[in-house]
Amino acid sequence: MIRELNQVTRVILLAFAGVVISAAFWSIYQGESLLKRDDNARNVIAEQRIRRGAIYDRDGVRLAYSEETESGVMRRVYPYPQVASAVGYYSLTYGTAGIEAAFDAALRGTDRVSDWEQWTNDVLHRVPQGSDVAGTIDLDVQLAASQALRGRRGAAVVIEIPSGRVLALVSQPGYNPNRLDEQWDALTEDETTSPLLNRATSGVYQPGGAFQTVMLSALLAQHPDLTGGGESVLNIEVPDAQTLVQVRQISLGCLPETPDRTLTLAEAYLYGCPAAFMGALEAGITPESLWDRWEILGLLDAPTLDGFETTAGDRPLEIDTATDAVRLNALLAGQGDLTITPLQLAQVIAVIANQGNTVPLHIVEATRAPESTIWQPVNDTVMQPAVIRADVAAALRLAMLQAAARSTCVQRALRGDQVLYGHCALAYGGPDQAPSPLAWFAGFVEMPSPSPEASAVLAVVVLEDEADPGAAADVAGAAFEAAALAPLSEPSNVQ
Repeated sequence: MIRELNQVTRVILLAFAGVVISAAFWSIYQGESLLKRDDNARNVIAEQRIRRGAIYDRDGVRLAYSEETESGVMRRVYPYPQVASAVGYYSLTYGTAGIEAAFDAALRGTDRVSDWEQWTNDVLHRVPQGSDVAGTIDLDVQLAASQALRGRRGAAVVIEIPSGRVLALVSQPGYNPNRLDEQWDALTEDETTSPLLNRATSGVYQPGGAFQTVMLSALLAQHPDLTGGGESVLNIEVPDAQTLVQVRQISLGCLPETPDRTLTLAEAYLYGCPAAFMGALEAGITPESLWDRWEILGLLDAPTLDGFETTAGDRPLEIDTATDAVRLNALLAGQGDLTITPLQLAQVIAVIANQGNTVPLHIVEATRAPESTIWQPVNDTVMQPAVIRADVAAALRLAMLQAAARSTCVQRALRGDQVLYGHCALAYGGPDQAPSPLAWFAGFVEMPSPSPEASAVLAVVVLEDEADPGAAADVAGAAFEAAALAPLSEPSNVQ
């Protein structure tokens, strides 16, 4: 009897030892991996309890906030789905995008909580609460541009100069972040419209005629003296400006409104004539200097935007005097292997509007801790270097001002008595055998009551499958009109 009891005792002790060893293994050696598993119910419940901070527009309008449901978990609410391309989304299943992703740590509150504080909060079952975020988006401008783009595929970027505040970031077709989870499969399977693609920051397009602004800056920079705003250079006649050019099976010419006569350089620009700029190498510009210009203007790298996910267009192989002529001509026409995003082109226009100086872009102004009334700025104002000569920038502004005065296409962006600078352009995307048109508008308006931080507002618009660049100018005009009616509110005034 004693022998049998001893055997049972040994078996129980061995089993108990196995349990202890197993528990030690999973808690000590594998504990971290268990905690991080997506299917860990503890993590899911903890995530559902977080009260993420609210996201505001620049006038204090809530663009995203969390509310508690009857079951005690938090639900993210987006009152204005039209702002999704800027605000993004938060999903327990699919993660984050936009401002929700770029400022996730602040919105969750993990950026200011130590490990000890986190442990204490867990023990005491305190509901985590994140900081509020004050964005630079102007809801009125965003809604105006979004409404003007409705029913089309394309993007619009609106930026305040020289502050660099992004007032609107529109991508169409869009999606409703309130219904993201239930519509995810349909949104991700739709490769034709790609509603989850942020076309403003990550849509890659052929610049086509929009590239003429960059080429004009290179031509103007060839002249050491641009006295009088560069008018003498802009008035140089270009005899073959209206010649049709063939690039990759595509015939490129001036816009339909072009008069039938010899054009000046400024007129070739305002009427979007590619032949005038494809002869840049004959004017003494080297391929190497062109490459340097693309680089300093930010056309070869992804823009920086407060941790926001941005994309650079396709970066071509570096060009030099040995580069194949066919490839080089395609690049000069904006139809080569250098592609851009609307945000990249917006950086170029910002430099021109800001007297040749770079404009650091930002989409978030400040954050505010829970229970606090004080907004902490997230960007430092610093002097920015010049990337093109001030007189070159002045001559470019003159060319864009003349375009606004004489081009019926550019004038479609004009609202009221605004002072408008702009450029309309066509490009072609897709395969060479079946190219589809892209309509571009790039320009800016002077603010009616300028301030050191807001002297102008720029807009870049691209429309897919659109052969009328005036349609892009219409979208820009809607944004300009809304911006002129929307004075800036400081983040400290956000309630």
